[in-house]
Amino acid sequence: MNRPTPFALCFLLVASIGLAAEKVDFSGTWKENLQKSTRSNLTSYVNKIETSGDTIKVTTIMNGPRGERTSERTYVIGKEVTSKMPDGDDVTATAKWDGSALVIISTIKEPDGALETKESWTLSADGKTMTKQRHIHGPKGDRDETHVLEKE
Repeated sequence: MNRPTPFALCFLLVASIGLAAEKVDFSGTWKENLQKSTRSNLTSYVNKIETSGDTIKVTTIMNGPRGERTSERTYVIGKEVTSKMPDGDDVTATAKWDGSALVIISTIKEPDGALETKESWTLSADGKTMTKQRHIHGPKGDRDETHVLEKE
């Protein structure tokens, strides 16, 4: 009878711990710290995030020059999801894990062309700060944004 060596058992244990550590739970209510973020035209921005298995539902409430707006988006890890933006534009998004970062790639079909966004969500070690690094490519050029959200 072949028994696993202590080295093999140790390797399996370390590998399973590494896999378990990759998924991060972003559930909760997150308010953007506008002073630490690059967004400038909003007076408030809140994400309410619910996670169930591989499904992540994000309700966004933002206030700015056009008043308060609320939108919902649902992501399924590893699957392409199509939905509508509040203004009626179609958006296709795919979410996947890259280590402990959640990466969301979206394409919004607008009248003047496609807007492509790559967003990476990371969580601080204490679980109280979420950082979203966003790269946007579209008809009006490229831009990078950083959004720092704090758990309420």
